[in-house]
Amino acid sequence: MKFTVQYISGKCLARLGCITEIERLPGEIFETPLLFLHSKGGSLPHLTYEVVKLLTKETLCLQVPLSSTLHFQRAVKEFSKGIAEFAGLKEFLMYCTVQDSAVATPAGYNEKDFVSVWARSGKTQISAERYMDVMEAFKPDMYQALCDGDTNENSSKKRVTKALSRSSLLFDECFRRHCNSEVLKGRALLGVVQGGYNLHLREGSARELAQRDVAGFVIDGLHNNGPDAEALPYDKVRPVVRETIKHLPGSKFRIVHGCWSPGVVLGLVQEGVDAFDGSYPFLVTERGSALTFKHRARPSSPVCPAETGGRERVEKEENTNSSPTQLKSPQRKGAVDTKYEIPLKEERFADDFRPICSDCSCLTCRKHTRAYICHLLNVNELLGPVLLMIHNTHHYLEFFKSIRTAIRSDSLQELQVMVQQHSR
Repeated sequence: MKFTVQYISGKCLARLGCITEIERLPGEIFETPLLFLHSKGGSLPHLTYEVVKLLTKETLCLQVPLSSTLHFQRAVKEFSKGIAEFAGLKEFLMYCTVQDSAVATPAGYNEKDFVSVWARSGKTQISAERYMDVMEAFKPDMYQALCDGDTNENSSKKRVTKALSRSSLLFDECFRRHCNSEVLKGRALLGVVQGGYNLHLREGSARELAQRDVAGFVIDGLHNNGPDAEALPYDKVRPVVRETIKHLPGSKFRIVHGCWSPGVVLGLVQEGVDAFDGSYPFLVTERGSALTFKHRARPSSPVCPAETGGRERVEKEENTNSSPTQLKSPQRKGAVDTKYEIPLKEERFADDFRPICSDCSCLTCRKHTRAYICHLLNVNELLGPVLLMIHNTHHYLEFFKSIRTAIRSDSLQELQVMVQQHSR
């Protein structure tokens, strides 16, 4: 895998890049900022393969959590063609992670040489050797190193130090196996930066991993996954992400896992984050809501990297101490901000015969009304979540297109204001 930074905004550290030279998908180009769709058991929740193909004409990227696919290991190994073909999604870019970003990970269960994963059969302790055995069977296009990410904003320094030390040892074992594996040759390994909310420990972890020959970095240890991550105040997360990125090479890929709201995503993009997972639209679907926030950035001519001095801008990013516009978090601590969505299960939508969004081109908005979806949700009809998942996934994919357009035109601040407006 090759990651190339093409352009960095003149107003913040937001950047455009592209992922190319994927061994299994040699002709594909994936533009960043990028969304990895959330999956359960190797498929998108509520959606069949045929429906997924209707979401967009672009090649999609899929996050594959170990917690929902570990029981596939023996079958995938015997199949011998990897998780992408095993799941019938061979044209997708596959990214394997340890935990499921949409499900809260129980705290306090990791041990010296093991990380606990809650799979179909219950708690399973995964060593670095076992983890790399799974990765050799799955043959993902990219994957994170095994790590102890069991830290959050309330973790003690002792807990954070243990997580950092354990993650460092696990990374060394994963890196050794990766370098010696013929099966994983050409696949991308991502180092995982830990340190909780301790900026000094963050710096040490980032500096250590920056010296290693990895394809990119996961900024981890900010939360214990699940819906709670959605309620994290951005002003709490921002200094940690900023301090981490400051010590990472600007030429490498960066991803942050978690159920981040659209406003927080824009803030993290301004700090230089390149990719996110799709747990947010999935959890919005699970609570019977539809995304309705505005995100159409004003059109602009594409920026040519050669004309904007791409290399100079990369150097600027690595040396700058400037701060992007601070994103104010409108919600109180611990509260989920639902202004980006409408709760279609509520009675007030029973006679609303408009589409979810009048300007949305997804199958749900073209064929169905809010009233119909409200009915489906209230009678627990399985089609209800299907229609919501189609719309929410499509809406979020279009949101990332708007982010890339806004970076090209240096108009992220305008997009941020638009996104923060009330739902339609």
